[in-house]
Amino acid sequence: MQPFSLFASSALARIRVLAADVDDTITADGKIPPTTVQGFEALHATGIFVALVTGRPAGWAQALAGYLPGVSLAVAENGLVAFDSRGERRDLGPRRGPEFSAALVANSRRVREAYALETTPDDAFRLFERAFLRPPSFDAAALAASQTLVDPAFEVIASSIHIHVRPSGWGKFEGLLAALEPLAPEAAAHPDESILFVGDSSNDRSMFAHLRRTSVGVRNVERFLAELGDDRPAFITEAESATGFAEVVRRLLAVTRRG
Repeated sequence: MQPFSLFASSALARIRVLAADVDDTITADGKIPPTTVQGFEALHATGIFVALVTGRPAGWAQALAGYLPGVSLAVAENGLVAFDSRGERRDLGPRRGPEFSAALVANSRRVREAYALETTPDDAFRLFERAFLRPPSFDAAALAASQTLVDPAFEVIASSIHIHVRPSGWGKFEGLLAALEPLAPEAAAHPDESILFVGDSSNDRSMFAHLRRTSVGVRNVERFLAELGDDRPAFITEAESATGFAEVVRRLLAVTRRG
């Protein structure tokens, strides 16, 4: 990973979509600070499409997209459902038949019982994943071992705060592209030039893996490098969380306004 200060201004000038994780990326101490909201508004004013790509549930994403100024899209449940700024919902990812819900419950129960996990307070607002609070003891080894507890059609992924049991083979990157196709088709067609992603943990793996030249980790991503393996962001900010995100916004605004 290189310092974000080395991200070429010429490459930043080609960015049309800023996509960001939510928890511990655009937040500080669990809240969205005014600087983040001001950054969204400023980016939108310069023509940058702002998308949030989060592991939070569908219910949260509808509110984020509908209420946050400057945000045009929120992709939730790690790529499985999206809402635009009008609150219109799109279900994404593999087709889910009538047996899906029962299988999700069964696979989630195995993981929950094996690690004595506590269900997240917002799990009631989820459609296609189940989520649990991540205990401090749940490390990279536990994440790898948990995969043996679920069926091949499911996977376990982790964010900085949650453990997710979900359908496999479809992550944040695939969800973002699918959601962008009707809204920003040029960016969806050329993601490695047009999309800048900012994230912080291992549920951002698919974004880091596909955006090898245009992905940024806020400084706290260093805590999860063992889980990410080779799928690391190309660049890293000096500061953590919302302060690191503000670094990205400032530079992107500077080159966009100059252009």
